Amino acid sequence: MKQVFWFLCASIVPALIGGSFASVAAQTSSPTPDPFTVQLTSTPNSAFNSVMGDMTANGRFVVFVSNGDVATEKNGRNNADGNREIFLADYAQRRIFQITNTRHVPNPTSSPSPTPTPSASPSPTPTPVPTPADLTLVKIEIDNRSPMISLAPVATAGGQRVYTIVFSSNAPDPGNFDGSEGGLAADGNSEIWIYRLPAVTDVDLTLGAELPKQDLTTGTFDQVTDTDASRIPTPGSSTAAPFFADDNREPAISDDGNLLAFISTRNPGSLTGNGDGNPELFFYNISDDTFFQATNTQDPTPGVGRIFQSNPSLSANGSRVSFVSSANIASNSPNNADANAEVFVADFGGGALSNIRQVTRTQNGVTVANVASPGRRLSRNGELIAFESRATDPKSNTAVTNPILGLFVYTIATDTFVEVGTRPQFDDLFRFPTFTDYNGSLAPSSLVFVSRVNFRPDGTLPPTAQASEGLNPTNSPQIFLTALPVSTSSTFIRLTRTPNFTSLGSLRFVTAETRKRMAFAVGGVDFGSGNPDFSIEIFYLLTPTITAQSAAVLSFFTGASNMPVAAATPVPSPSPSPTPTPSPVPGAPFGLAAGELSIVRSTVALAPSDVFAGPGQENEPDADDPRSPALPIELNGVSVSVNGAAAGLYFAGNTSKQINFVMPITLAPGLGTVAVNVLDAAANTDTLHRGFVQIVAGQPDIFTSTNDAGGRARAFNVTNPITRLMEPFSVTSADGSGNTVATVIELNVTGLRNAQPAEITVIVGTTNITGAQILLVRSNPKMPGFDIINFTLPDSLAGAGDVPIQVTFTRGGVTTTSRPADTAPHITID
Repeated sequence: MKQVFWFLCASIVPALIGGSFASVAAQTSSPTPDPFTVQLTSTPNSAFNSVMGDMTANGRFVVFVSNGDVATEKNGRNNADGNREIFLADYAQRRIFQITNTRHVPNPTSSPSPTPTPSASPSPTPTPVPTPADLTLVKIEIDNRSPMISLAPVATAGGQRVYTIVFSSNAPDPGNFDGSEGGLAADGNSEIWIYRLPAVTDVDLTLGAELPKQDLTTGTFDQVTDTDASRIPTPGSSTAAPFFADDNREPAISDDGNLLAFISTRNPGSLTGNGDGNPELFFYNISDDTFFQATNTQDPTPGVGRIFQSNPSLSANGSRVSFVSSANIASNSPNNADANAEVFVADFGGGALSNIRQVTRTQNGVTVANVASPGRRLSRNGELIAFESRATDPKSNTAVTNPILGLFVYTIATDTFVEVGTRPQFDDLFRFPTFTDYNGSLAPSSLVFVSRVNFRPDGTLPPTAQASEGLNPTNSPQIFLTALPVSTSSTFIRLTRTPNFTSLGSLRFVTAETRKRMAFAVGGVDFGSGNPDFSIEIFYLLTPTITAQSAAVLSFFTGASNMPVAAATPVPSPSPSPTPTPSPVPGAPFGLAAGELSIVRSTVALAPSDVFAGPGQENEPDADDPRSPALPIELNGVSVSVNGAAAGLYFAGNTSKQINFVMPITLAPGLGTVAVNVLDAAANTDTLHRGFVQIVAGQPDIFTSTNDAGGRARAFNVTNPITRLMEPFSVTSADGSGNTVATVIELNVTGLRNAQPAEITVIVGTTNITGAQILLVRSNPKMPGFDIINFTLPDSLAGAGDVPIQVTFTRGGVTTTSRPADTAPHITID
């Protein structure tokens, strides 16, 4: 199949260099970047979900938990049983690896877990069972959770890096556990584990370079804790979920991957200071295999859980830790006699905590006062903490009366708080505030957070929650960014384009060392890259750092035969785009379809140099080598997005001033804002080009031997499924089983990814082929942007000779057509 792919694609770009231009008006110049997203995972329905974990400082690796079968690399394993497993997305390879591979222990009377069978689909979209495991049939639940990854391990002598993932699991062997009960019935509690990835070499992610395939599941697992269970596991039933003791949990890891902090109710490492089983803060030094108990608290009534520690967050080198505690443990003047959950910070010198400070001083009122959610809430330099509190003054030591959480940044050195933005009048989401824009240092210059509030750009609130002057009038979960230090003059920037939202929970994100690269998990939304069932998926967010915006005109063309697309005109925001009307030029497209192979050109260079992806670069999307995303979304510093959705790239050209790309596959019809970002690292510039193109439901375009007007249509006789015969064609052919039947033609097109057979007419010469003669219309799963029409030849075409072939698509009373007869490609029928 790779040879066919090359046959169809190899000459697309060279043949389309140059050509006429169809102008599209450029938007008013603005230095504002266009952040855009690409979907990394694809689960079959909303019963499956993914939970965000962590991201490395360079943005290459994203670690997360999912109960879907979302790995592109099966390596003899899959997640057909719907267990919660640790996955690793490698943005550089565009591959997702399943790191843990475990099974629940079934009840003896229940059905065994399905035998894993790798998907035969060539699509990067995985095909797991339709529903997750039925926990009522589980005797011992096996769970892998809370992964974090070392942000920036030190390079080895050979220049490679060994990243470490820390997580908790109650599997005896998270790397390969088949669900055998063994001794789990008497233990089965969660333990802290680490997984060391195979050594990897640093790469420039902006280049989209093809990397040699590296299997990241061949690393090593090490069990950190090995403790007895506080309570034995219990099975699931029709009235209760299965239970296991989550005794060792919530791990954090230093930048270099050598120091861990975690919470335990046991005595890990044969320590003896936690006789009452309270949730305490512990440290573990990997290099010398030593444990340290950092807190030692007692609950007045053992087991009640009033006194606890939770959610540790480490500075880059692990010398400082922030965490939540309800204990009275501060070494400074505040105290916590009321056992309220407060934020604390302390220094760690390798043997014990020192200088323990109580950051907040509140009393519970209408509800819990303070929230420090799991994740990286302490800045890497250990100087700032981000958290939420219902208190107006988190140090007031008064009862909380405001039920709405405010977002705060605390400066440790000055013991001062600043509230971020105006507090809304309604309850917001958990915001997961995180620091970024470290820009080569460990001091952050930006704060990122999630909110559904309609902030103005200055952080204040408009008079109504849906006012158009705000940044988020739909009140959907969005990622916002504001500069540090926080002040009344801070500017709020919205980074995501979450549309009207069908909520499946909050939006949880992680960020690299700069705002340019983030990842997030959210459900109930399709950003344009393919989530029609609205399941909770992992998305990658890119925010280019723009230094200039070009006023150059962008022009658009169909990608199969280079038809110029009529100009599109923007409409005033936020008015919806009008229903498209046909171009006044007969047969000329007035738009491009979702999933269509497309071309954008300009009068200026659109890349630092000419770079191809796909054929000849050994990265053809293939059944044996699926990718996610299927094509690179950055190529030689170039990226293309349409309405905030990333486009896959085949070619970025300097001399030809063009880019060949695939329209995001689930864009809605309407006006498309196209952002072309051109990063030239040598010149230290990142230029934004903006243009507009109409997105239509379908726009057929036939691949031709010229990749332009005329030529021969890319068509094959596939009547016998094991052969692909080129023209000339006869109206009847042998089907491979001894029968002579109507000839089946496969026509290679683009622009019909979402079309149905009833919407298609194939015109051969002057003969219309419709209805039952159109056997199928589908996307080619091995070739993004390529579609296939299979149809039968009627007897009336016998002896037709050399004739043009066209395709029309009709939906909602609007018909779009491939090239008109005078420039259409031809086929020969004997």
